[in-house]
Amino acid sequence: MELNLKNLEEIAASLPQVSVPGFDVSTMQAEGQRHPRWIHIGPGNLFRCFPARIAADLLERGENWPITAVAPRDLEDMEFQLPHHDLLTMKVTLNPDGTQDYRVIAGIAEAIGVGTTADMERLFRVVRDPGVELISYTVTEKGYGILDGSGELQAGVLAAMEDSDPKTLEHCQASTMVLSAVLLLERFAAGGTPITMLSFDNFSHNGDKLRDSVLTIARAWTEAGSAPAGFLDWLEDEAKVAFPITVIDKITPRPSPEIATKLANLGFTDLDVQTPRRTPLAGFVNTEPTEYLIIEDKFAGSRPAWEDLGVQVVAREVCDDFENMKVTTCLNPLHTALAVSGCLMNFPTIDAEMRDPALVALVHELGWKEGLPVVVDPGVVKPEDFLREVLERRFPNRYLPDNPARIAMDTSQKIPIRFGVTIRKYLETGRDLGTLHAMPLVFALWCRYLLGVRDDGSPFEPASDPRLTELSAHVAGISLSGGCDSTAVHEALAPILSDASIFGLDLYETPLAEATEQYFQRLIARPGAVRETLDKEYTK
Repeated sequence: MELNLKNLEEIAASLPQVSVPGFDVSTMQAEGQRHPRWIHIGPGNLFRCFPARIAADLLERGENWPITAVAPRDLEDMEFQLPHHDLLTMKVTLNPDGTQDYRVIAGIAEAIGVGTTADMERLFRVVRDPGVELISYTVTEKGYGILDGSGELQAGVLAAMEDSDPKTLEHCQASTMVLSAVLLLERFAAGGTPITMLSFDNFSHNGDKLRDSVLTIARAWTEAGSAPAGFLDWLEDEAKVAFPITVIDKITPRPSPEIATKLANLGFTDLDVQTPRRTPLAGFVNTEPTEYLIIEDKFAGSRPAWEDLGVQVVAREVCDDFENMKVTTCLNPLHTALAVSGCLMNFPTIDAEMRDPALVALVHELGWKEGLPVVVDPGVVKPEDFLREVLERRFPNRYLPDNPARIAMDTSQKIPIRFGVTIRKYLETGRDLGTLHAMPLVFALWCRYLLGVRDDGSPFEPASDPRLTELSAHVAGISLSGGCDSTAVHEALAPILSDASIFGLDLYETPLAEATEQYFQRLIARPGAVRETLDKEYTK
């Protein structure tokens, strides 16, 4: 049995444990293509199990917010995961007690890949429709960037900014931010009906970053005469184009072969996991039951009744406080600590690391002792309860097979927020950075990770990171022979630890750089030194 529209009735009749849509999906998709409401760019796993599920919940309630899913790149991936299954997704919730909940998600009316001129024309028709009032994103943090590693404009972005005709397929494929600016240019030309641009990506002040990148491109077009008069003013008017910040939290690992086997045992023949490139793909998404979505109350035009579905629509200050709690202290830094440690010591999953006494003690110190003292209570959840849930329920969930390498992706882009904000708060409040022990050890573990050599001496390929080549070159001369003295360690790490774009400041202006170097020297002493260091520090 395949997951598609034709088989929905059979699935409902033969598999009572699988929840199926209570509305006519074919009718919804046809109407959604004729009268689109919501564009989403980047239809990956998190989107398919969370925002798309919210759209499906709205449809179940009779509220018409079907999604037009847009893949700016990796078109084959989208084809395999969405059109192959008639735009349906099997959501598998992995509960800590070992049970699973199965639900067929049907929140998508149409899928468009930015692959041909015809695709672009169709997308332009959709965005010109005044019924469309949301454009949302899950494209990862680097998808919002328009600068390269040296701080210069990316070549594709610069080419689009300098072209008198920026709306070409080539430009839209080169950068998601160029595509976004082009879509807004089309929107303005069609009358400029108000629209909200909504990032669901997991990084600080995501809406601000989206707005800044789009405005940078739009200003260049305005100065060059490539954009019509009034476009920039319209774009800067928050009553016409809104860019709220959001915080999203739902751990969603890559699709698990074990879950694929369970689905095959239920009778599904097309929900296997395939890996055509580096990233596993499937017609299902496995995820945890816990979820949070906090949205700043700043919209242009109408919006869904988010609050009725458990979404918090709050003042910007509350959104900031929740984000700081999650991203800078109570979850994301702990995730990064486990990610680089897990890769070094070849742990298969995050939950397996949470059965290692030293690593458990490390993240407990990082969260309870070093992070929590500078947290502001957001009011929507108590920080102590949130942190306790992370450490006692979410990370240890052995039925949520999350790979450390997934979390380790783009670490150089994550450290400024996940750790730099806490460092800044310590400085602002006069706290002694010299009392921090877990944080510099995590920095040292990350530098050790950049060697691409596991603790047992075997090589591994670090996860993708836009600065990986540059940063790895700094430590390329380091070996695990124990022959590196403190001078050699300093020479290798100084370009990294002094980089304010990574840590938010030059770490040598604080005691953290020296502590990081000292830990790093211990971590490279010999094969097995990572294990030795962690055990000595945290299993006393």
